[in-house]
Amino acid sequence: MSSPARIFMSALFAFSLASTVCAQETLKGEVATVDEASGKIGIKLSGTVGSGDTTAPTSFQVEDGLVFNAIKPGDKVSIVVERTGNEMRIKNLTKD
Repeated sequence: MSSPARIFMSALFAFSLASTVCAQETLKGEVATVDEASGKIGIKLSGTVGSGDTTAPTSFQVEDGLVFNAIKPGDKVSIVVERTGNEMRIKNLTKD
């Protein structure tokens, strides 16, 4: 394989890895809904633009089903969320 082709393939490989990396962020809010059947929790986020009382909760996929035993609507929580495409998955949840 020629040197330019090798460089191109290396760059292509690095780009493909970078595009699959997931972004993580830490958020705070109040549990609004708990839907164990669908594996999702709705959280009213705090400290975000437009996060007043009329804002609908944001739905998050739960990675660890044991979370459902530990929370209920009204609980204040901090979550670490992994964003992959349009899906947001809770990686870690702690009660505040």
